[in-house]
This record gives sequence, structure tokens and C-alpha cells, in this order.
Amino acid sequence: MKIDFDELIYQITLRFDASITPAEARALSGTTEEKKDINWLVRCLEDCAIDNEKITRIQDIDFERFRGVGVIFVADRSFIFSFDELRQQVYFNQIGGDLSGTYVEIVPMLKIYDEQIVYRFYEREKEEVAVIPGIESHWFYAPLWKNRKFLLQAGLASLLTNVFAVGTSLFALIVYNRIIPANAMASLYVLVIGMVILLSADYLIKTVRSRLLGVAGLESDIVIADRLFGQIIDMRHDTKKGSVGTLASILKEYEQIREFFTSATLVSIIDMPFACIFLFFIWYVGGHMVIPVVVGILLLITITLVMQPRLKKLSESAQQEAHDKHSVLVETLSGLETVKLLGAGGLLRKRFKNVVTQQAKSADETKRHTFFSTNLTTEIQQAVQISVVTVGAITVTTGEYGYGAIIACTILSGKALLPFVQFAQLLSRLNQIVSGYKSLDSLMKQPTEHAKGNEFMRRDRYFGKIEFENVGYSYPNQDTHAIENVSFKIAKGEKIGIVGRVGSGKTTIGKLITKLFLPQTGSISIDGIDIRQLDPSEIRENIGYVSQEPWLIAGTIEQNISLGASDIKSEDIIEGARVSTASDFINKHTKGFKQVLDERGEGLSGGQKQALTIARALVKKPPIFILDEPTSSMDAKTEKKFIDNFKEYNPDATLLLITHRTSLLTLVDKVIVVDQGKIVGSGSVDGFLKATKTGSGSTSKTQDTSSNSPLTDPVAS
Repeated sequence: MKIDFDELIYQITLRFDASITPAEARALSGTTEEKKDINWLVRCLEDCAIDNEKITRIQDIDFERFRGVGVIFVADRSFIFSFDELRQQVYFNQIGGDLSGTYVEIVPMLKIYDEQIVYRFYEREKEEVAVIPGIESHWFYAPLWKNRKFLLQAGLASLLTNVFAVGTSLFALIVYNRIIPANAMASLYVLVIGMVILLSADYLIKTVRSRLLGVAGLESDIVIADRLFGQIIDMRHDTKKGSVGTLASILKEYEQIREFFTSATLVSIIDMPFACIFLFFIWYVGGHMVIPVVVGILLLITITLVMQPRLKKLSESAQQEAHDKHSVLVETLSGLETVKLLGAGGLLRKRFKNVVTQQAKSADETKRHTFFSTNLTTEIQQAVQISVVTVGAITVTTGEYGYGAIIACTILSGKALLPFVQFAQLLSRLNQIVSGYKSLDSLMKQPTEHAKGNEFMRRDRYFGKIEFENVGYSYPNQDTHAIENVSFKIAKGEKIGIVGRVGSGKTTIGKLITKLFLPQTGSISIDGIDIRQLDPSEIRENIGYVSQEPWLIAGTIEQNISLGASDIKSEDIIEGARVSTASDFINKHTKGFKQVLDERGEGLSGGQKQALTIARALVKKPPIFILDEPTSSMDAKTEKKFIDNFKEYNPDATLLLITHRTSLLTLVDKVIVVDQGKIVGSGSVDGFLKATKTGSGSTSKTQDTSSNSPLTDPVAS
């Protein structure tokens, strides 16, 4: 018996009030049935804020202190257990087996198996010491917080390197004040050997610091990038803001944040607090020579604060212009063939030039501010060094300090100022990083289909009964209803055609059934259950949907047909291709199903693309089919062959056929007529075709297509 990881993840999350349906796990993880293993289970649960620990042996468990849910993997079986404090017993349950809901004593439990893999899963605890509330689950801070030990160790390494940096200054002080006056060359050699050891240790510590930051950045980078892409995949379709190009540009903002973790900017920020070490030693070695350094640091901070508002505004403007530019680029590239055919290149080129011009102006102003900041900070740095030497000369003449103090304090002043100088010079880049973070944070706050708190009832089987009751929906920023007060019933296995003029709301009905959109008024149910209770991923797994616009990915034909199907066989792919007529052109190619397609299926005709998307819907063998203009790009001969094949295939499933073509209506038993977002009639196919020929416009109000009694034709007078 094979381990049922789908059931296992559902049972574990159910015990933490965060139930994940198997369909949701499959949709968001993209893992095939063959690749599901313990690591897959662990990753999915970590995404739900459920952490884990691996236990060497079950005998090592102290059940009286055991919290959470335990899982035992033995050969090809899995068991889930938890400790009941009231009964002082272990609740033991075999996943997919006969042993279910059994309470056992602790001692027998410890003797169950000799060879096993044991995991304990527990809810991620809220960090009591966290500066930011909810940091343990935040999309950006949580991975950083999880790797805080590396960041703290990097901070400790920075402390040591800054302490070591004082060594060169003290070396100069001792040489000028002690070695040269005493001509103590032997002592000099000892000091040099000590400095070599110090510099070697400094190099090693800096290398370790870079490695620590690299490890923390790498682990955080992978998790954050995965969460960002997961957010895009799971974002509610009806609340999506911005064009595709804008969303892609926002995701690109993460590149700047990623570079931040591997750049000198982060090191400069870490080094800033340790400037006090240098200030202390300057005061200790040179007394009043610390005053110019403190004044210089205050001036650098003042410059940073004064320039910050303007640079922030410029950064936000530049970011918006970058989004606009990316949007124009994506829009043009995705429709380049159409742009050429229409001769619309000039218009898009002008639009692109306007955006680039504005972006260049913002970039130029940003550069001017950056150059001003860089030049001013450099002058301040030099002025501080001159001031230190001047103050040092005055103190030396009084006999308070030696010449070595001037050299040492000059070196230390440069090290104390360096982080602040770099910070002021990199302020523009830091503003870009902050602006990018805000854009990404706004994206991560968009509503998702599987948001926390949205728990869905798991369904093991769908039958295909669909009901609309007074459903209404309007697209965002639209004044009119796409559909309004729509009601109908479709029984299991019924084959219904939805017909109507362009823009009448036919496609919207299909998208509402798949839960791409949620009804704003009324309710939709599948098998008598409101779709709000059902997992959208589970609904889509049970619907073979063919969109008006075929969408293919770069990959083989086999991959495109099996896209989204969790467990299918080669026979299913071959049969789906045969019914859809895709096999007609696949079999003629030397590589057959292994033929590699370009992005969006470039090189295939519109009809061939549609055939592949139909095959994709068929291989799932779902209880519901929604075909939206499935043959609009096919020639009459190919369309007829598909119709004949589909009739022969005759799936035991509910069919919703959205079409303008009367030839396809031979696949359905009844039709629903939609006009201006409302159902204006329903009835038999023959009645509809007769009305089409006679041009009659009157319609019946009969809308219940589930009845076995004869229905009034939509054209009945």
C-alpha cells in the first residue's frame, strides 16, 4: 500500500484548524504523485506555519510533555498520533488503513515498531521577543527572523573586525611614540609579527562574516521568492490590480532587495553602530581630537536627513515609471505579431519613448542629488581629517600628546566616518529598496483564494449538479452588470448549451462556476453545496475547462496536455489527443508527443492550439466540462471530426457548451439563451434552431433545465 500524502497533509492540518485540501496542496506545490515524499509534506506544512522536528526513535518521546501531532512512517504505511492529556493515552490512527481512532496506552505505544521514521509537527509559536508583532509569519521578516542566528553571528563578527581595526592605529601610535624614540627595533619586529597575526585573523573573520550573510541571504532569498510567486498564483482573479507587465515589474523589485543582502551596503549598515568604538579610542588616545569626528558624523547624518524626503519622492516616481515601461514592453512583446500586422508600432514606440523620457529625467535628477551627496560627504571627510590634525598639532605643542596620537586619531577618524559616508552616498539605492519592499508588501496583502481563515470542506467526489440562484456579477470598474439575476439548474450528466450575442455574459457564467470570480449577489452551488464552502483548487480539478483563448507553455506537447493533471497515464493523453483531433498533427511529427513547443505555442495554428487545450480538459476525466468556444479557430472539417469523436467518447459528465456555432449544438440536449447578462429563455436545441431560422425573437421564461418534462422552447409564442 502506497502512503497517501494527500490524506496525511489534510489530517495533520485539520488538527491545527488550518485544513489544506489535497487539491490545494497539489495546485500550489506543483508536485506530481510520483514525487510526493516526506520532504514535500514538510515543505507544505511549513508554508502553513506548522514546524517540525525529526525524532530518532519513538522510544525517545516523553508523551506526558508531547505537544502537537506525531507521524510515524513504517515501510509503505503512515500513522498519526497525539497525546490526550485527559485520558493520559495516545490517540493512534492509521492513514488509509483499518486502524482508525484507537486509544492506546503509552507503554504499548513505545513498543510498536523497531524501524520507523518519526516526525513531530507543531504550530509555529509566536515570538515573544519579536520587535514586529507577527514577525514569525510575515512573508519577508519571517525568513530573516528564522535565520537571525546567522545575522547575529555576522554582527558579532563585525564587532571583532572593528575592534581589530583599532590595532593598526595603535600600531602607529606605539611606533611613533615608543619605538622610534627608543630605537627599539626588536620590539618593532615583535609588533609587526603581532600585526600580521591580527590582520590574518581579521581576514578570516571578514570571510566568515561574508559567508554568514551569504547563507542567511540564500536561505531567505529562496523562501521569500517562493512566497512571492505563490502569492501571484493564489491571488484572487477578481481583485487583481495592475496589468501583467506591472505585476512582473513589481516582482522584479525583489532583485534589488536580493542584491542588498550580498552588497557592501548591508555591511556598512551593520558597521554603523560600532563607530562608537572608534570614537572611544580617539578620545582615549587623542582627547579633544574626537570633537571634529563627532561634528563630522553629525553633519553626515544631517545631510542624510535633509536629502531623504526628496530622494524618497524621486525613488517612488522612478519606480512607477519603471512599472509603466515594463507594462508597455510586455504588452508589445506579447502581441508583437498583431502590432506588426496593424502597423501600430509607431503608437507603442511613442508611448514607450514618453515613459523612457520621463524615467531618464527622474534618473538624471537622482544622479544629481547623489553626486551632490557624494561630493559633499567626501569634502566633509577630508575636512574632518584636517581638523583632527589641526587639533592634534595644538595638543602636541602643549605636550599633552605625542606625534603618534595624531597619526592614530587620523586613521581612526577615517574608519569612524566610513560607514556614515557610505550610507549617505548609497541613500538613493536604499530608497529604491524601501520602495520596492513597499510594492511587494502591497502585493502580498492582496486577497488570495486560500487566505488564512478560508477553510474549505473537502469533497472526495463531485457529481456535476450545478445551480445558479439570482446570481449577479459586475467586473471591477464597470458600471453595468456582466450578469444579473441569473437562475438555472443543471442536473448531473446534463449537456447544456449556453448561447447568446457577444458580451451577453456567457463566459462570465463559466468563470463563476470555476470560482475564478465570486458572485456579488445570489448563490452558486455544485452538488447542492454553495461554492463558497468548496476549495477553488478542488473545483477546478473536477472541471475540464477550455478557455476562449488557448494558453500553452514552453515544453513538450505531452507536458502541455497533462498540465494541471495530478495523476494520468499515457493512454489518457493519447485518447484525449484523438478525441480533440490533436493526434492528426501530432502523429505526423517525427517526435510526436515529445515535440517541444515554443512559448505560447508559437508555430501552431489557432485550431491546433485549441485541439491541445481540449485534450488537456479530456485527460482529467472530470465530472464537469465547460467548453467556451472550443472550435472557434478550427475549420469545418476538423470541427466535424471533433464533434463526431466527442459523441463517440460520450463522457458521463455534465457539459456546459458556450458557443456561437449552431453546429456544436448537436453535442447538447438543451440550450440556455443569454442576452445582456440575463437569461431570456431555455429549451430544446431543435426549438432554438427553428427559431434561429425563422428569426423569431420572443422567448420563454422557463429556466429549469433539470426537469424531465418537455420544456417550452425559448421561441415559443
